[in-house]
Amino acid sequence: MTIQLPCTIEQFIGGAALRADEIGESPCDVYSFKRGNDRFFLKICPAILAPTTYSVLREAQALSWLAGHLSVPEVVAVAESVEGEFMITRCVEGQPLQARINDPSSIIMFFCEAVRQLQAVPIHDCPFDSSVEARLHELDYLLAHNLGEDCYNLQQWPYLQTPLDLVARLHKTKPTEDRVFSHGDLCGANVFVDGHDSLHFIDLGRGGSADRWLDIAFVHRFLRKDVSLGVAGEFLTELGEGDDPAKREFFEQLDEFF
Repeated sequence: MTIQLPCTIEQFIGGAALRADEIGESPCDVYSFKRGNDRFFLKICPAILAPTTYSVLREAQALSWLAGHLSVPEVVAVAESVEGEFMITRCVEGQPLQARINDPSSIIMFFCEAVRQLQAVPIHDCPFDSSVEARLHELDYLLAHNLGEDCYNLQQWPYLQTPLDLVARLHKTKPTEDRVFSHGDLCGANVFVDGHDSLHFIDLGRGGSADRWLDIAFVHRFLRKDVSLGVAGEFLTELGEGDDPAKREFFEQLDEFF
């Protein structure tokens, strides 16, 4: 690690060995470490990403706000420096939901419960704006600073040839929003289920008030790609939402450069 850790972060880690986490796709660096019998994660957001939902200070605030509503990681330390933002969280219990990928009925049930728990969080005093306008503004920032995802795939939408085509379409097709609390990146890696079948949510940097279909679209995409189209359809049926292909497409396109 080349970044100098702030004193509070370094003191908490002590002499523990940091192990890089290679699983996530975030541009933030993530490391796991142990203190005694407890496991923790250190997440580092480069300074240039601080104005975005990759901000770990934003995530730490969201986790603290959600603590009375959902099971989320405990924030044990936060700090910032000229190099970036730093957050240490305690590891949640259980396994990621993607570990149940060979049990379609189980994974559908847990995803439906995850959506219900998230949408049950009251948003009348939610300080986190994850609306379409906010995310489009964030997308403009990422593209202007060459921070967008390099491995984007526009071939899945033949009518889009360039990133500018996608941005123009997003502005043209902005949906009317039905706001709820949204995880912002709901997938099999970001929901854990423990031995008592209780759910725990991680990676809530994009959490906030957003359209109800944002999370549903992401779950549908995960199931469609990692399980089957049939199981993705069963998820919508079990959820009782019907389908809204236009919103699903919009939110998948909005996510393409993140």
